[in-house]
Amino acid sequence: MTPSESLASFQAFSSASGVALEACTPREGLAQMFAFYDEVAPVGCSGRDGDMLLFQWGTYDWGSGRNFELNITRQFIEEAAQDDDAISQLSLTYRFEPTTELEAIKPGNLICEGPQASTVVRDFAATHLAFVAVADQEPKDAELHHSYV
Repeated sequence: MTPSESLASFQAFSSASGVALEACTPREGLAQMFAFYDEVAPVGCSGRDGDMLLFQWGTYDWGSGRNFELNITRQFIEEAAQDDDAISQLSLTYRFEPTTELEAIKPGNLICEGPQASTVVRDFAATHLAFVAVADQEPKDAELHHSYV
């Protein structure tokens, strides 16, 4: 899989597991992203930071109202490209109404640099307050996309 193929590859990977990414809970979606990361390596993205995972959360307003967001992103840096053209991201974001409980969770993130560190992000995410608060809830909406930075 090349980074530009990552969206279709991830959808096919998850579909083969019986998971519809835009209609599943965060627990199911994050599990799919971690499994995809472990099992499907990108072509042309070697090195410690060629294939990374980013777990992030917080309440934000990007112009369409406040939402609590839980996100898992796989970032690729392609060896053959240069500068920002080398960087792309496959991102799965879940949005929820920002309740008092969710708004109290301070925004943050944790990045995994390379496959050997993915367990750190997986273990951190599984026990983090942001994940635990929404893991099994139906999100207001979910978005899966791939884009170049």
